[in-house]
Amino acid sequence: MCFIKRSIPALACILIITAAGACSLPIPGAVLTTQVDPSGRPLNSSTVFSVDTPLILCPVGTAGLAAPSRMSAHWLYNANGAWKTLKEESFGVAGAHTIIFSINAPAAGWQQGDYAIRLLLDGQEVSQTGFSVRLNENAALPVINNFTATPLTVTSGQPLTLSWNVSGASRVFIEPDIGGVDAGGSRTVTPQADTAYTITALSSGGPALKSVSVQVLPPVTESADLTVVDVFREVSMVYYTVLNNGTASSKPSSANLYVGMNIMASGYIPPLVPGEWRTLVFGTFSWSYANTTPATVCVDTENENGAANAENKCLTRALAGARVF
Repeated sequence: MCFIKRSIPALACILIITAAGACSLPIPGAVLTTQVDPSGRPLNSSTVFSVDTPLILCPVGTAGLAAPSRMSAHWLYNANGAWKTLKEESFGVAGAHTIIFSINAPAAGWQQGDYAIRLLLDGQEVSQTGFSVRLNENAALPVINNFTATPLTVTSGQPLTLSWNVSGASRVFIEPDIGGVDAGGSRTVTPQADTAYTITALSSGGPALKSVSVQVLPPVTESADLTVVDVFREVSMVYYTVLNNGTASSKPSSANLYVGMNIMASGYIPPLVPGEWRTLVFGTFSWSYANTTPATVCVDTENENGAANAENKCLTRALAGARVF
């Protein structure tokens, strides 16, 4: 068996010569198409495609190929003079049928430029066909009528709604994380960080883009916040008013009454829902100071609700002296 290589425009083929001297072409020049019939035969063919072409196909018949063999395709893009592999496919050959190699357009549409598909049989190149992607200069660009996010600011874990409407586009997609969408619609998303969403509308004339940025605030941690809002004396009893100024119900907690640095009495604070306040009394203590004396009440004294350093945990009031009989 020997190999003879000849060049044809945009095509390099290897002919296999059998021992009898007859030549057969195992892989014909690649035919590129956007549609095939049920048997896999191309319904059209071209070597020039528009930037909004969704899918390019390369059907290859395997009649005459020995089984088992392996047919592979390498899809290539000429990036500034260097060929970059976009996709590799490989199929086993077992009898006469049609293998259809395919490549989907990137999310943002095809880059303008030169491309090629290399076909290999058992690792040996047997065909290379070039094609190109071009803008249709006579086609109008699509129009993005609106693209909005509601609301523009959310808390982490809170959803928002993207809404859009596009005219004159063959393909529409939104990044990040969404992909292809209809020309008009809405989508609920839950970003975890500040995100710029971009909609791209594509026609054969090229792309139109629009972006909207959303802000994601840190999550709000629900917690109780006990605050002393009043301290007063009635007859010989000392009262205090405590408010749960937090966003969660408080746990049962304690309160202390201080005169100077001394703890004069302790009390019990029942659970309070957010916004609830109660006036409580140090029932085991009797005010006996004859002169006006500062008294301090502190709540959550065992840090039951995790507010060890809160400035509103204590309140000092000057209480009038008690009458001495």
